[in-house]
Amino acid sequence: MNSLEYYRVECPKCHGPLNSTAPLSGGTACPFCGTVYHITANMTKEAEMPEQIVPFFTLSDDFVQSAREMLLNEEYAPAHISGLISFKSAKGVYLPVYLYEGKYECSWSCEVKQAAADAGERKDTARRVTVYHPQNGVSKGEYAIVCLACDGIDSGKKLAEYVRGLDFSGDSIKPFLPDDLNDRFFLTRNRDSQYTWEKQGKDTLNNTIRKNALMQFPDNEIKNFKYHITSDPLSEGRLIYFPIWMVNYLYDGESHHIFMDGTGRNGVKGTTLIDRALKEKAENPFKILKYIAVAAIVIPLLMLLAGWYLQAIIALLAMGLVFFGYRNYARRHKDRVIRKARKEREKFLIRNS
Repeated sequence: MNSLEYYRVECPKCHGPLNSTAPLSGGTACPFCGTVYHITANMTKEAEMPEQIVPFFTLSDDFVQSAREMLLNEEYAPAHISGLISFKSAKGVYLPVYLYEGKYECSWSCEVKQAAADAGERKDTARRVTVYHPQNGVSKGEYAIVCLACDGIDSGKKLAEYVRGLDFSGDSIKPFLPDDLNDRFFLTRNRDSQYTWEKQGKDTLNNTIRKNALMQFPDNEIKNFKYHITSDPLSEGRLIYFPIWMVNYLYDGESHHIFMDGTGRNGVKGTTLIDRALKEKAENPFKILKYIAVAAIVIPLLMLLAGWYLQAIIALLAMGLVFFGYRNYARRHKDRVIRKARKEREKFLIRNS
């Protein structure tokens, strides 16, 4: 396989690599930890050239818009969260991934819950019992799994999880040419195909096939689900450069990332952020609701034990009305707080656009 010559600089904080086919200069923000540093020297490197590449079909503005919408729609995201993120530092990076393709066959068995049946010799002594019937089957299909072919970077685990969850479509792949990397940073492979499959691909395939098999019982209760997968003998995965947009920011002293694949097929994904004070304010009435629920049970029960049967019934009905009334109030209160916080985030986003 041909080799690719490139220049590399490393972040002084997280040692995340920035690679480019042209020398890097000036100040830049690390896409992995957000550290801003000045590039003083480039190291010349040589790496294995990938076979194919998936071009970017989205722009930086598309990513920024999707990231802002995600932050806007989070229930408990802080109002000022967008001010903590330097969207100008968003990077479009080509990731080395292995593409594993093949066919599979899954044989499965389980017990499916059926409608309850009557049991007993006479109708007046019959009782309802739950019946589970054995069921088995076979499902077949094709798979296309992509797995990150590098590690050792600060956001590597989160990035690998995001890549494994991609709904991959091979119709956008094209043969790789070094000119495709112009104006884009890229990472290089540092794990071989077999290692990557054992560490990432195999579990991804098993989970995907199991999920597909369980989709045949969307409205049924099942138990004792067992399955066995046979697939094509693993061929070496194809090394492909896949486009990812990413931005890093700090919140409460912790590093957070937002990712979006460059094809635009899979949307944006980031860490769920929580404003603890906002959540406490929104959910505070539900704490009282727990005490009302306990009182709605205990008070009528004590009256019943004391022999006050009519009073117990009245108390049960009264406490039931109080419980359901307060629950509706708590839900409306939570909705109001979330809507108000969302409007504040929206105003902040507009001011800082």
